[in-house]
Amino acid sequence: MPLFSAFSSDEKSVRVAMPWLDSNQPMKTQIAEFVVDVTSGPNSNSYHHWVLVEPEMDLILGIIGFDVVRFRTLDRRRLSRGIHWNLGYWIAPSHRRRGLASESIDIMIAVAKESGVDVVQLSANPQNTGGLITIRSAVERHGGIVSEFGVEMIEESEGETAPYEAYWILTGD
Repeated sequence: MPLFSAFSSDEKSVRVAMPWLDSNQPMKTQIAEFVVDVTSGPNSNSYHHWVLVEPEMDLILGIIGFDVVRFRTLDRRRLSRGIHWNLGYWIAPSHRRRGLASESIDIMIAVAKESGVDVVQLSANPQNTGGLITIRSAVERHGGIVSEFGVEMIEESEGETAPYEAYWILTGD
């Protein structure tokens, strides 16, 4: 329930962070299905998600996680340079602009390195100014590059696609 409460505080930004959410369906139901899928669903071994919590006050600060990148074409797979994980995050509105996303991304990049992942992909909708600033900063800190795809066309909930800026952080040797 705390996760649903945190998400309901800013549904618009949750839908930006999770473009697959269908605006015609109740968000709570979709989030519940998402939690079941990433924790015990048939693809759960392909997801690695953490809830960011402030333990003293039992507050949900956000979520961060890796999803296994799935390529739509063999050509995209060939160009992928070994990408294994796409990194995504969402920070509750009351905790933004405090460095929490940047610190969490840095920790997750270290997890990727320790796990033998060659490349981590980060992408953001160009209309998400805060997300772009955070991702570009992480790319700079970790010596990342603009994805060879440049722009990823991400399918959003209503079947429309939107151009997301895509970057890669090379974590392998």
